[in-house]
Amino acid sequence: MLKERIVAEWPKDKKIAPKAANDVKLISAGKILENNKTVAQCKMPFGELPKGVITMHAVVQPSLAKAKTEKKVDETPKKNICSCSIL
Repeated sequence: MLKERIVAEWPKDKKIAPKAANDVKLISAGKILENNKTVAQCKMPFGELPKGVITMHAVVQPSLAKAKTEKKVDETPKKNICSCSIL
């Protein structure tokens, strides 16, 4: 599956990294692709693309279950961090 490959090939030197495939959201043409479907099953209007190139955004977002169980009280203000990786 594409998400497993993204996790496996994610650059090791990045501060933000997915730990599992469910931590990755793929966005194509402004739509989030569903976790339980392949890219082919999403029926996105990819159209005729030269050499089969498809550009997607990969967003790392840890699962909510993990965030809820940690429940640490942190007094420091949260910082927004954005990272872009081209694989």
